[in-house]
Amino acid sequence: MDVDTARARSQTYAHLAEAFSRPEEGLEVEYARLFVGPGRPIAYPYESVHREGRVMGDCALAVRSLYSEEGLIPEANLLPDHVAVELEFMAHLAKKEAEAWGEGERDDAEKCLRQQEMFLGDHLGRWLPDLCQGVLASQAHPFYADLAHQAWDHVARDVARIRRWREGAVATSADTSCSWTVSVTDQCTLCGSCTQLCEPRALSLTTEDGETRLILAPRVCDGCCACEQWCPERAVTVERAGGSQDESVVLRTARVATCPRCGAPSVPVALLDRVLARAAPDDAGLRRRLALCPKCKVILTGTSLAEEDQ
Repeated sequence: MDVDTARARSQTYAHLAEAFSRPEEGLEVEYARLFVGPGRPIAYPYESVHREGRVMGDCALAVRSLYSEEGLIPEANLLPDHVAVELEFMAHLAKKEAEAWGEGERDDAEKCLRQQEMFLGDHLGRWLPDLCQGVLASQAHPFYADLAHQAWDHVARDVARIRRWREGAVATSADTSCSWTVSVTDQCTLCGSCTQLCEPRALSLTTEDGETRLILAPRVCDGCCACEQWCPERAVTVERAGGSQDESVVLRTARVATCPRCGAPSVPVALLDRVLARAAPDDAGLRRRLALCPKCKVILTGTSLAEEDQ
């Protein structure tokens, strides 16, 4: 880590916090639909709701205490565990880190990095994937869909970056002194987030014969644990292996849903079921919309499937 990297990370966190804190001009209605209401918003922007099922729970009190230790007070109109406030706190910590590097205070900079790793592991990194998935599954306006992608990608990569720094791992190549093994539980939905964030490309998704498979190439895995840290279902475990492994391993398989409009392969049924269980388990129309392939989603934007059937 160095002053320029820390400063750039702080600026990105601050940009994301600003975008989540208030509506983009002209998108007030969409912002309200996604994050505010009236009624039930698409994606609650509060950690306590995602992790405890209530507003202003223990998570909110815990992060408020952390802010107080740093002499910070959240904006009056936002609860302490609002996504914008937690992102802004990360911007603050990264800025402190940059200042410490700039002044040659390595111990202080490393302390800031440990604070960031703890906050991501205990709070922001635990629930942001769920928020972003809700936004992306809602056919959100491109501005907010892109914002969800940016937040997901930046925070996930930051988790991996900080962990590599702490463990002294090399980001660009596998650790040849040991090997690693990855396992997943039945909670895995094959959403693909782990494959997108695996920098050495040790994890991959393939779809063939109506099945999606999650595949591990053990010889490529460098043990960075980004997949374990960032899995929205907490379904991944990374461990040191007893010996070297060369053969690829299929970690998980699931049947693929077919597009109700054109019959093309769509998304893994496990992922579809999990999103519906959280959003609207009895909504048959929503299931059909979510099962559309990307091409049909574009064609039918703004058109209901009932209208299309007519």
